[in-house]
Amino acid sequence: MNKNGFTLIELVTVIVILAILAATALPKYINISHYAHDTVAKTLYSNYKSAVSLYHHCWIASNKKTQIEDLTCFGEGDVDSTITGFPLGVDTSANGNNGTTLTGDFCRQLWSGLLDANDYLLANHTDSSFGGDNDIIYWYSSVDATLPTTHCYYNYISNNAAKGQENWQIKYFPATGEVTLGRATLG
Repeated sequence: MNKNGFTLIELVTVIVILAILAATALPKYINISHYAHDTVAKTLYSNYKSAVSLYHHCWIASNKKTQIEDLTCFGEGDVDSTITGFPLGVDTSANGNNGTTLTGDFCRQLWSGLLDANDYLLANHTDSSFGGDNDIIYWYSSVDATLPTTHCYYNYISNNAAKGQENWQIKYFPATGEVTLGRATLG
């Protein structure tokens, strides 16, 4: 440094160092929202999977080998089971066909019956569900809950609510109790 201030070389050196620091740190801050949404989706998946497992163990402990309405040893005691002892819905007596039928409303009921996740706005899978304030779009694949391929799906769209975008999807198979997490695009 001379007596009148910084030299041009010193200023350029400081600017180059600041540019290098910005180039390495900026991408981490840009993707922080993306990482936060990924963490939320993965946490919801983990909680859902744990709840299904706890429910099934409660069903086993009940010593009944059939469909049960209002399994009292789990949560608020209002979740009904399939014939294989996995959660089916909250009020399945009218449409559950003794634990063998799945409906879209049962998938919605399971979300609130298994999880304490009332902070999320759920909407069934229709064109009007996209682009609004909805966090989760849900629906089901088939009516026959005894088939191993029948499932409820929950797409976490909070980070990108536009139709046709790839989002995290939780699938729950009520015949087997399997819960999966993957990326999917809803149309």
